[in-house]
Amino acid sequence: MSCRTAGGIHMEADFIRINKYSSIPLYEQLEVCLVKAMRGGLLKPGQKLPTEDEICRQFGISRPVVRQAYNNLVKDGMLERKRGRGSFVRSMEDRGIFIMRLMNFGEEMAAAGMKPGTDLKKIEEIPFDLDIFSKLNLERGQRCLHLERMRYADGQPFTYIENYVPMERFPGIEKHDYNHESLYKVMKEEYGIYPIRAVRSMRAEIIKPSLAPLLHVERKGPIHLIESITFDQFERPMDYSLETYPGNTHRFDFVVYND
Repeated sequence: MSCRTAGGIHMEADFIRINKYSSIPLYEQLEVCLVKAMRGGLLKPGQKLPTEDEICRQFGISRPVVRQAYNNLVKDGMLERKRGRGSFVRSMEDRGIFIMRLMNFGEEMAAAGMKPGTDLKKIEEIPFDLDIFSKLNLERGQRCLHLERMRYADGQPFTYIENYVPMERFPGIEKHDYNHESLYKVMKEEYGIYPIRAVRSMRAEIIKPSLAPLLHVERKGPIHLIESITFDQFERPMDYSLETYPGNTHRFDFVVYND
């Protein structure tokens, strides 16, 4: 099924599936379809979405339903509205889109229309560290896996990420190839554990000397450091991570509402 945009161009909307007999609200069904399309790369950054009227006509749903789905995605930073022009998928330059959504790196790159790359730099079991272990609710004597990976977008340095994982909840997780496998995908498919929410903070720091050449940043150059504790469907910490982004190439934009 396709929708005709205001410019007269047809846009395939086969990714939208609406079941009027489902107990799931219609706006939520539409919202989920749009998010999946963005994560899967079917909707590209900067791409214009069909208007509310077009969606209504094509799928036989009301305007308030479409408006609520679009409004929710605008609040989440996935879409932006341009006065007199319509609703658009937010650009990759607006990094707030990914901070406010739980997405693995492959999904981020698909949503941005870019090719992901990963270089595993380190994988090890670490000794007791009070700060790290407390964030994961681990006690002395329990095991913790440490991963370090360099991430690339279209072959260019993008971010450096460190992950700390409670090994006793994921026996054998250290045996996977994280040059090619997604950590969160392994957790979900092998152990039935998936992320529900994350607590994140961002701060400015000076780059570590060892990371400067990897990220093409000058020694003592600025970076954005994002610290995250991710919780699973049982509200247990499943991952503690530190992501380093070059301060001169990344911008983080947020939309704030007074609710």
